[in-house]
Amino acid sequence: MPRNPSVEQRTPTNEARLITLTLAAILVVALVAHLTGRPMARERGSLASRLDSRSSVALIFLVTFAVLWYSWGAITPIPSVHDELAYVLQAQIFAQGKWALPSQPIPSFWEQPHVLVEPTVAAKYFPGHAIVMSVGALVGWLPLMPLALQSCIAALLFILVRRIASGGVALLTWIIWVTTPMVLYFGASYYSESTTTLCWLFGWYALLEWRESRRLRWLLAVAFFTAWGAVTRPLTGVAYAIPMGIVVLYDVSTGRRWRDLALALGAGLVVLALLPIWSAYTTGDWRVTPLMLYTRMYMPYDVPGFGLLTTPPAHAITPELVQLNKAYSAMHVHHLPSNLLRIFAMRARYLSVSVWGVTSGVVGLCALIGLRTLTRATAFAVGTGVLLLIVYLVFATPAQWTLYYYESVPGYAYLSAAGLAWLASMIGRPRAVPPASTFSWRSPRWTRALVLGGLVLALPGLVALKIIHGQHREDRVRLMRFNALLATIHDARAVMFVRHSTAHDPHVQFIRNSAHPSTERIWVVYDRGERENARLLSYAPERKAYLFDETRGRTYYYEPRKSALAAFSAR
Repeated sequence: MPRNPSVEQRTPTNEARLITLTLAAILVVALVAHLTGRPMARERGSLASRLDSRSSVALIFLVTFAVLWYSWGAITPIPSVHDELAYVLQAQIFAQGKWALPSQPIPSFWEQPHVLVEPTVAAKYFPGHAIVMSVGALVGWLPLMPLALQSCIAALLFILVRRIASGGVALLTWIIWVTTPMVLYFGASYYSESTTTLCWLFGWYALLEWRESRRLRWLLAVAFFTAWGAVTRPLTGVAYAIPMGIVVLYDVSTGRRWRDLALALGAGLVVLALLPIWSAYTTGDWRVTPLMLYTRMYMPYDVPGFGLLTTPPAHAITPELVQLNKAYSAMHVHHLPSNLLRIFAMRARYLSVSVWGVTSGVVGLCALIGLRTLTRATAFAVGTGVLLLIVYLVFATPAQWTLYYYESVPGYAYLSAAGLAWLASMIGRPRAVPPASTFSWRSPRWTRALVLGGLVLALPGLVALKIIHGQHREDRVRLMRFNALLATIHDARAVMFVRHSTAHDPHVQFIRNSAHPSTERIWVVYDRGERENARLLSYAPERKAYLFDETRGRTYYYEPRKSALAAFSAR
């Protein structure tokens, strides 16, 4: 599992620099607002008008795309984590118009974490994100959809905050969001949280529109995005659907719009119908999802609940998966109801570092101040994020793996921006004058102040961007070296048998399934001994055989039937 995305930033030198820049941003907001001569009235300045324009939304989209692409550290970044590899594989399968692929000959050679290799080849994860990712697979550039999704999240966050507060607060919120360690690190990835986060924001926007206009299309959109989130990340979908359902049911009952509710439920059920279809084509039984089957076969302990289930896997597992199971199952031992308060506190602490570590916690304090500015709409969004943290208490997860709460970051970014603006409004204010409200933030001088403060606050974000750019490149080093070895093989068809070292890192995945196995130039499979290796080669006699010895870091020409190894290269 990769590192927590903000650990490397916590050095005394960085902390002093980041705290100074954050406090400077607050002072800039206060000084510009209080020293400009224009009154805080209803007049609109040119800067405020620009922030209210469509071009500002387009600019937010493009800058976010560029920032996260740079953070990723490559023109076409390869997936480097088991989950990413599984999502990319499934996206490539969907791009062919298929739910799953037939199993390879002797499936045990291709066993890969989070991927079924029998009865079909498919990722275990729910299909919502991979379906969206398939667009990138179709055009031949996989990073397209993760970057586009994150950029849509940024644009929609800007639109929502501009609507409920002001353009200046919206810009400040976006700057805080895009420079958080979580977004810079996890946003530049193939993880499914990009899809669910976009579903959350689109659903909230649709809910606001429906509550204002009562047009059926907006309620249908609420149902669609809620359901799509559920077919992407079910537990996250539950956390999102609970408050959404309460508000919708209240509005429907007071307005007696039962027909609209029935149509919305129908729209949601159409999306949810993907699940039995996906299951039937993948596992052969519409009642058994790939996730259920994979869990039963390889990770029977990996289910919601408390304590460790000791049921053994129904399938023989690789040494690599044995190591992963030891690491993951250890968390379940102490995941008990009596420990929930401590677990919650630990997860919340790591989440706060992942969100506010870029400013060494100063903006986190602003978020606490921002609680006093909450309206019904913003309290609903922030409360949903807190509920997400609570709902995940039913599952044993590493506290430092804060990705599970990625959807809540936009709400915390808004709280931080609102708190920072309120704090700045209090500096130099005479006691007889009431504090600035959210409506005063729309004035020209507050717009200028918040924009300038946001630009200052972006400076510590650039520090984080540089660090996380390096983290991403470092995460891929071993896989890039392995891919370089594969590139030295020039045969038209080959098989690379991988022999892991005894110190192999189970989080580094060499073995991989292909979405086009028959035309894949090099099969990368486990070394299962000469007899089994020779048996696999009998299914593909046209393929040359090679062996990668991880201990020596060398590749050999391999002839298992002759029990001979001839040195191929010493790279």
